[in-house]
Amino acid sequence: MQKDKYKVAVLMICLNNPYWKYAMPCIQSMKKFFLKGHEVDYFIWTDMPNELNTESAKLIPTEPMEWPMPTLNRFHLFLKQEELLKDYDFLLYIDSDMEVVSRVGDEILGELVATQHPMYATKRGLIPPYEPNPESQAFIPRPGRVITKNGKKMFEPLYFAGGFQGGRSDKFIEAMKVMKDMIDKDFSNNYIPIWNDESIWNAYLFKNPPTTVLSPSYIYPDSLIKSYYIPIWGKNFTPKIITLTKPFTTSKEAGIQLQTRV
Repeated sequence: MQKDKYKVAVLMICLNNPYWKYAMPCIQSMKKFFLKGHEVDYFIWTDMPNELNTESAKLIPTEPMEWPMPTLNRFHLFLKQEELLKDYDFLLYIDSDMEVVSRVGDEILGELVATQHPMYATKRGLIPPYEPNPESQAFIPRPGRVITKNGKKMFEPLYFAGGFQGGRSDKFIEAMKVMKDMIDKDFSNNYIPIWNDESIWNAYLFKNPPTTVLSPSYIYPDSLIKSYYIPIWGKNFTPKIITLTKPFTTSKEAGIQLQTRV
């Protein structure tokens, strides 16, 4: 039976020179493993020179911004292209400094798609960094769900990463509009949520639960810190999409081994 073929837009932000080198390898890895059999187009909001593009993506010229404005303004930037994005069946955002390392198929397609943050996915006792300020638009009570494990019901806290998200175009555009307004309201009060747009995303999902919840396989820490995460999880996940630890954001604690590889 022939499966449906969808038009999918992959959205990326790549602002400021240190990030430029990550975008094209990310897209190349997606072309190899990502949603084979579907029509996938790539859009990058960026200040990188055109000559760095291999014609694998459409570059949308964007002024550079200081951190955390590139990530906080993601929904503002995307919504400026709303008419273009409405033509797609699905919209999927991915951080530009990620890499797809094995097959990613139709399991990621849903009305509203969220990915469990690897740090807080399975280890009981680790409290996710929910927004603590009750005056912020991102403030929420502790969210989660009741699951059955070994025949017993238990509470599983849910905290979603900002690095891979999306959904049906109409659903995600609706979500982006709400989240843009939430961010603007916090801005008007001179406040930025504790984890920027990720805090806003979690607050939105608290009121609008995702229909598709992806495991940490889809936002898997790169292999050099696998020995750190597996004990935290108490299990392993098959890497599908990995987050790359960047030299310019790596602390001493994050791994001297990685820094010496550069």
